[in-house]
Amino acid sequence: MIIRDCSVEGIRIRLQHHRAGRNGILLIHGNSSSKEVFAKQLEKLMKTGLGVVVPDLPGHGGSDDSKRPYSTYSFPGYAGILGSLMRQIGYRSYHVLGWSLGGHIGIEMLARDPAVRSLLITGTPPVRLNPVGVAAGFRWTGVTALAGRKHFRPEDVRRYTSAMMGIRLPDDHQFFRIARRTDGNARLWMVANGMAGCGVDQVEAVSTSDRPIAVVQGAHDPFLRIDYLGRVPYRNLWHGRPVMLDGGHAAHWQSPKAFNEAMMDFITTH
Repeated sequence: MIIRDCSVEGIRIRLQHHRAGRNGILLIHGNSSSKEVFAKQLEKLMKTGLGVVVPDLPGHGGSDDSKRPYSTYSFPGYAGILGSLMRQIGYRSYHVLGWSLGGHIGIEMLARDPAVRSLLITGTPPVRLNPVGVAAGFRWTGVTALAGRKHFRPEDVRRYTSAMMGIRLPDDHQFFRIARRTDGNARLWMVANGMAGCGVDQVEAVSTSDRPIAVVQGAHDPFLRIDYLGRVPYRNLWHGRPVMLDGGHAAHWQSPKAFNEAMMDFITTH
């Protein structure tokens, strides 16, 4: 893997990249996170023969903050930038693996971009973008409320990041630094835009697309209503049901062996 920068719509995007080509896989991280959250998946993915692209979203990690936060920090804004990034570096067909916010962006891309070949989501309930629809898929807690908070206090960083990762992290862990670095406008506008209906109807998107969709999910996710995932009327759901693993919101980090087995099975058969 190499680290490189690309300029997309005037924003410098930092990414990890393996193997140029026309076919690839795009990994999209979650809110107040970064590309490093997929460290446990990269070795396996590099053996597929596909190009692997792992960017930091605008306002996250090593990428620049947006000068137009109200438009960039939305599901369509992120999806447009990532689609442009993949075209810019030469990919014409690619799988998408999205975690949490990354899964919502992936659903947006599935609905809008024919280059998306398949979609694997984890920690992501497909919802209708209004308060009622969001409440159907998410549990509302004090930690959930932090997802849209512009300013993080030190205790907010610890509570939110620990809940996202589902494990106790040492005080100097990079994920706390990454959360502190995140542009607060990215949280504020992502949630505000989603609640205001900025983006596709995600339930309709997954129930009408004929491209393969996998749901690989931690069974103890504190953010999601787990039973909701089984009620979504996916049109082409792998195995016909969500694949449930041990772990919480970040099953790919907490249960990497089981997650990677499911990931590789899905990607290599589609």
